[in-house]
Amino acid sequence: MNSLFCAMIFSTLVSCRKVEVEKKSDDAESLQAELERQKNSAIEEYIFSLSECERLAQIFVVNIEGNEEFCFCEYMDDGSEKKSPLIPGGYIFFSFNIAETPEKIAAFTDSVRRFAHEQNCAEPFLCLDAEGGFVNRLRGLASPLPEAARVAECLSPSQAERLYSLNAIQLKSLGFDLNFAPVCETLTSENEKFLDGRSFGDAEAASEYSCAAIKSYQQNRVGAVAKHFPGNGNADPHARIPRVFFEAEDFQKNVLEPFEKILGENPAGILMSHAFVELGENHGEDFSKSGELPASLSAFWIQDILREKLGFDGIVFSDDIFMSALEQSGFDSERAVHEAILAGVNCILMSEKRFLREYKIVRKFYSEDAAFRSRADDSIRKIVKFKIDCGILRYEYDESQENETDSPPRMKIVPSEIFSENESGENSFLKRMEKFSAAKEEGFELYEKYFLPTASKEELRAVRWTR
Repeated sequence: MNSLFCAMIFSTLVSCRKVEVEKKSDDAESLQAELERQKNSAIEEYIFSLSECERLAQIFVVNIEGNEEFCFCEYMDDGSEKKSPLIPGGYIFFSFNIAETPEKIAAFTDSVRRFAHEQNCAEPFLCLDAEGGFVNRLRGLASPLPEAARVAECLSPSQAERLYSLNAIQLKSLGFDLNFAPVCETLTSENEKFLDGRSFGDAEAASEYSCAAIKSYQQNRVGAVAKHFPGNGNADPHARIPRVFFEAEDFQKNVLEPFEKILGENPAGILMSHAFVELGENHGEDFSKSGELPASLSAFWIQDILREKLGFDGIVFSDDIFMSALEQSGFDSERAVHEAILAGVNCILMSEKRFLREYKIVRKFYSEDAAFRSRADDSIRKIVKFKIDCGILRYEYDESQENETDSPPRMKIVPSEIFSENESGENSFLKRMEKFSAAKEEGFELYEKYFLPTASKEELRAVRWTR
């Protein structure tokens, strides 16, 4: 009898505990759902607090002017007495935008942010290419960053994580928010002449080391952009049109499976290639539209494959719309912008410093075409979310409303003062430079241990190895 009674009590306690746990779980889910609702509401409110000029400019990443002090070069002539600065969603830095010392680079990036704050404009994100080897804007200034093939040859994936973390710390300390890296393409006979050492290697290496790089950058609040999807041929898209043909087995093994693993790390972005990528008839699906357009302008590749089949929800970047591959295909910059956004590209990458002409194309179709407007609005949301993720913007509760009503304070989005000039602040200029130097020193030590003993003269030129 006592045993039965004890069993009943135990069963009751277990049931009560189960109900309590389920209630707590339901409460946690409700709180999380409410938090997401507030965040989405704050994003919408922030977006529509911007002028139409600021909103639509978010869709562009353009080359920046100068290398020491931000020199603003373009205004939007909207008919008013005071012309509005036309500031893009982001600026990309090329080699000629990189000053001669880390301190000057950091001062330059700070001047961009200062201008945006003074003009009360949406602050742009700042980005560059730091793949490694010869494709690295900070060669000779940051610690050595070998090309992808050498990383896969000399380091394990976990060691590669440390290499890329050190690079990310240096990028963030200098003021950069996003890196157009890593190259995630599998090395094949179709692309080896073009990619060469920029690829980590076969499908397994490409996915493993790409995941390591993406994880490292994003843990340090530098957005990673996986490139180039769905792939390249041996022709250089800067000069001519690349064309690639995949049979079913190769496409599955070398494109879909690696990128599916890579997207599991949630990179901030994917950069589309300008290649015409055609799939054979034996894929078991209707892939007849695969090779009709360059991938960067193709709804098939962006919507059907990248979004729906692979489930990617981040920012889709075009490659530079001024590359010859597009021009030779009949797409000037204005037509390319229109077609890219309709196809699902969220951010237009431009090597030019001025984008008023392309902006006006976006504004025209935004006002005339509902489908285009929907695509553009979705792009702006994604870009604002990225700016929150990398620390340019942040969520904040408006405590001033708490005493006015009985409702809880409203969540809003405000600029983050991540580069405070207060020397005692966590992100003061001096502390950033100290963090840069420490990461650079450790990066040199890592390079000396794992790469230097087998480095060729060509590699030493590529990384500009100087202590």
